[in-house]
Amino acid sequence: MRLRTGFLAVPAAAALAAALLAAPAHAAAPTFTVSPGGTWSGTRAADSTVGIRDAVSSQVTLCTGLTVSGSFNPGRSQSGTGIGALTGIAFTGCRAEGVAVTVTVTTSAHSPAPVNLTATAPNDAAVALGQATGISLTLDDARGCHVVVGARTSAGGGPGFTGIAYRSTDARLSFAAAGKGLFVQSTSGPCNNGDQGLDMKLFDRISLGGFGDSILASSVIVSPAQRIGTP
Repeated sequence: MRLRTGFLAVPAAAALAAALLAAPAHAAAPTFTVSPGGTWSGTRAADSTVGIRDAVSSQVTLCTGLTVSGSFNPGRSQSGTGIGALTGIAFTGCRAEGVAVTVTVTTSAHSPAPVNLTATAPNDAAVALGQATGISLTLDDARGCHVVVGARTSAGGGPGFTGIAYRSTDARLSFAAAGKGLFVQSTSGPCNNGDQGLDMKLFDRISLGGFGDSILASSVIVSPAQRIGTP
């Protein structure tokens, strides 16, 4: 018996069309408009608490100062990839359990940390979210602990990344945005002191935001103020 393909083609095509209509659409990557763009610098916001947190031991190294410098590319409808860079990050006046800690971030004008923006905050369109990549740092406490922080060593090591957020309404840049790209790569000296000095060990996850995802944490006020939004 010969199959009646003419009759089968119609329902098959209809089923395919229905399946395509039912398939979830992938949201297009957002584009961003930056004004005025160019270089900027920022100092610790008066209402910000600055800290570097070990997510495993829950210890927060508190700092009295934070300065950040960088740049954003001016223009409309830009891809968020490589939309800017951080050229300087300095945590100062840091202490862990009463012991002085020197924090050194390797980012510089000669070795900037590229900034990639990926979204706006679901509850505030004025907040652009993303990551700064190419981040490495060391922490040295006065008791002799030396900690190297970067990408997860099991993924090849090297520089890691930190989450960032920028809010146009008050020109605030924060490291407290979600981002799990910094880990302890190595330690030397007494680095598991409990209540005296740094309490860090190999593979611990490190956050430059210190106290969770509030944009107030580890934040600076940028000058000149930048306006970043989705067109």
